[in-house]
Amino acid sequence: MDLHRETKYAADPTTVYTMLTSESFIQMRARAAHAVRHDVAIESAGSGRRTRTHQTLPADVPDFVRKLVGQHIELDETITWGEASPDGSRSGALHVDIQGAPVTLRGTIRLVPESGGMATRQVVDAELKASVPLIGRKIEEAAAPAVLAGLDGMEELGRSWLAENT
Repeated sequence: MDLHRETKYAADPTTVYTMLTSESFIQMRARAAHAVRHDVAIESAGSGRRTRTHQTLPADVPDFVRKLVGQHIELDETITWGEASPDGSRSGALHVDIQGAPVTLRGTIRLVPESGGMATRQVVDAELKASVPLIGRKIEEAAAPAVLAGLDGMEELGRSWLAENT
């Protein structure tokens, strides 16, 4: 299942990149997702950064999915950012895996300057894939709203973070 979401921030791409690779912002995202536990690691990756987040989340999913994942979902997210382009734009590879479940999310995150570089549009294009015979599509359809809600919630969190940190 293909997913697309755009988010806008009233800050330049460098500031938005700093936010998205900040431990405090990633922890804020985990708390907003009601993570029972979370771990964050940030490391250099060439001229960019790699963020790794492990979260234990309540399994707020339909019963037929809960049978696969249990009461909690163990989610591993890795975003590997490349270097900035001369205009400040930047892209990252997004990988999300759910431990113990054949569900993955693979895609890209792009930061695109707008308003003469004073604002940023974040574009997420990803494929949500459940590799389960016969019911894979139903699992994707059940998981998609939670994934999209998480992306939508990032905009509000980002605005709060930017207001407090810039």
